[in-house]
Amino acid sequence: MSRFAVVAFCVVFASSLLMGCGASDSSPEVNEQKILANLRLEIPQVRDADSLRIDSLKESQVDGFYQGELVVNNRNRVYVMIRKDESEALLLAGPPLDIGRTAEEMQASKEDQQRERADLLKNASQGMPALGPDEAPVTMLEFSDFQCPYCARATSMVEELHNRYPDQLRIVFMHFPLSSHEWARPAAVAAQCAARQSEDAFWTLHDFYFANQDVFTPKNVVPQSEEQLADATIDLQQWRACATDRQSDVHRSVVKQVNASLEAGKQAGVTGTPSFFVNGEKVQGARSVDALAQKIEAAAGN
Repeated sequence: MSRFAVVAFCVVFASSLLMGCGASDSSPEVNEQKILANLRLEIPQVRDADSLRIDSLKESQVDGFYQGELVVNNRNRVYVMIRKDESEALLLAGPPLDIGRTAEEMQASKEDQQRERADLLKNASQGMPALGPDEAPVTMLEFSDFQCPYCARATSMVEELHNRYPDQLRIVFMHFPLSSHEWARPAAVAAQCAARQSEDAFWTLHDFYFANQDVFTPKNVVPQSEEQLADATIDLQQWRACATDRQSDVHRSVVKQVNASLEAGKQAGVTGTPSFFVNGEKVQGARSVDALAQKIEAAAGN
């Protein structure tokens, strides 16, 4: 290996993380051309990249290093640390981690994260379909995908919780259409378009999708949705424009809403569906009514 050694995908832990110098206002001067040439030589994945640059380079909290981002083809970013003598680079799976906090500081950080997540989810859930009273002391968010078989199985669990806590619990449906599910996104848009006019119409489609997952395709999910809404008290022409006219303002607004729900879920740590949050706290391993009920009653102070 050349003198410019590259250690790929290491996470650097150092006790000096809290002791280093503050970031300089100007970027450190390094021989970027030489560094990038060495990176191309050492890393097959970037060898043929159309563009490669180092961005946001600054003093690291780890003594003897700069830190920044390696930008590949103006899209992909990888954290990088460069030794000040330019002899070594470390590509990181993430930014350097703070492991110097006390128990009290960790608890305070955890509480801050929980508050930030609760605010994020509260904002993202505005205007989303819900069951239960607005003033309920407990709000449960369900991140779901209409094509997900596990989500279909969870509907009976959600219904039982709604019936068990009619006054204490508000259940909000959050769209999280997975990219691997071909008709989940058009279904999410169609259902949210229905919700714009009537939440009852939304729940009609909600139940229809989960009860008939095997029959839908990207091409037929919207026409079959329209047939299902024939008796709903909504303006079908308006719904159709919302669900199918990609140039319309209302369609774009609904797509933006679905995307916001998806992004909020990702930021809150959702990696699969269904995922549940009770008053902003993620419920791990929510496999039964009793597991969720325990969290709901604790949040309600029961």
